[in-house]
Amino acid sequence: MNKTPSKHTDNSYIFTAKEVTSPNKDSPGICRTVYTHVANLHNLLSDWEKLKEKGTKVTKSVSALKLHECTDDYYPHQLHPLMEMLLEALNGLRNIVEGVIIINKQLKALAVLDKSNDGVIFTWTIQKFSTTVDEICTTLCKEIHLKEIVTENLAHCRNESLIEVYVSAWELEAYYNIEMSAYLFADIGLLGIP
Repeated sequence: MNKTPSKHTDNSYIFTAKEVTSPNKDSPGICRTVYTHVANLHNLLSDWEKLKEKGTKVTKSVSALKLHECTDDYYPHQLHPLMEMLLEALNGLRNIVEGVIIINKQLKALAVLDKSNDGVIFTWTIQKFSTTVDEICTTLCKEIHLKEIVTENLAHCRNESLIEVYVSAWELEAYYNIEMSAYLFADIGLLGIP
């Protein structure tokens, strides 16, 4: 016959859940640090793309408004909120560049400390990570400077051709190319930036 189990428990069979580890969770310190910095860079660049799209939409709206409703001495009242939204996008991009500069400085410091020239993550050395992030940082600094100039001048520009150049400067980036970071993110298993 079946016997009902007793309420007495044997402690030797207690099950405790064990945390499932990811490939990067148990890795050595420098590898984990580099991975964290690159993942943070990935998030910042994803945010960059979203803010760039927002700025592009706003510049196109400003362009349409200026080309159809502006005369030599009249600025439509709808221009002010659009320029406020463009400034908001620009400030977001500035914050992203500041974050990338911090990551760049930290990876440069790690590259100076690590003299082994061994692959940190797969075949990438810390020096390769540092060089790649430095290139991204340099181009983003140039790009934000260009976007600052566009933002300062767009509202007051009256030349149709120049307005279109300003819109293109937001949409088609002159310095930063998203493909610069494609190999960096692909090699460590992060998805591409949308």
